[in-house]
Amino acid sequence: MSPLGFVLAGTVAAAVSFTSPAIAQGRIACGEGLVQRPMPLLQRAAIEADRVPIRFIGHATFLIRSPQGVKVITDYNDYYRADVLPDIATMNSNRGNHTTNRIDPSIAHALYGFDRGQGIARNDIMFKDVRVYSEPTNVSAYGSRYTNETSIFVIQVGGLCIAHFGHTGHVLDDETARKLGQIDIVLTPVDRTVTQSYEELFHNIRVLRPRIVIPMHDIGWTTEQFLAVAGRQFPVKRRLGDTIEVGRAQLPESTEIWVLQSGGRSY
Repeated sequence: MSPLGFVLAGTVAAAVSFTSPAIAQGRIACGEGLVQRPMPLLQRAAIEADRVPIRFIGHATFLIRSPQGVKVITDYNDYYRADVLPDIATMNSNRGNHTTNRIDPSIAHALYGFDRGQGIARNDIMFKDVRVYSEPTNVSAYGSRYTNETSIFVIQVGGLCIAHFGHTGHVLDDETARKLGQIDIVLTPVDRTVTQSYEELFHNIRVLRPRIVIPMHDIGWTTEQFLAVAGRQFPVKRRLGDTIEVGRAQLPESTEIWVLQSGGRSY
């Protein structure tokens, strides 16, 4: 086996050992652990006929449209822009290609996932048939102490729960995993430089048990490196183009890696 092969095999073994079976038990519905107010509309919104378009704009930016036409753009910034303005813009960290100070006044909700001098950022908003909330995380592991340099944003839309992992750079603790609840789709960075290691990433995937994992945050080659490791544990499906349409009926029975193309540049 090549030196790279030994590294990959060791990484996979370490990732499996990270998983805590206790976390995977006692699942709750998406977001129930994060809010105090009930969301009956979205709890009833799992309509099989609904399909949610998810378009990969580039780097960590996705455009997600709801059945009622609400547009959510993740990591809204000045470098990767869709051809439409969002109704909801999320920005996970204070980095140039993940946030912007130029917010068009027509954007109904501009949500920041980092401390802007007002303390730990927490979001939970409803707009028509979409709910977006956030859970603070860190770029590095600080135990239970949050510096809140980034957040996981969860978009609840069309009966799906989509989690954007932002710049999370550590294992999710048991309490955070339980609060997030059942996540259907994870949008995760795979660069391993300023975000999770493979061990941390695979741990978090196995804990949350999403049906689909979509890699993001590529810096030129890191997606292919990730797929070489991930393909040993999960089916990998390369999708043509930058857009998928997913409803509950299209979710695979167990976790798969779906790779979307992007015309965006990496910074």
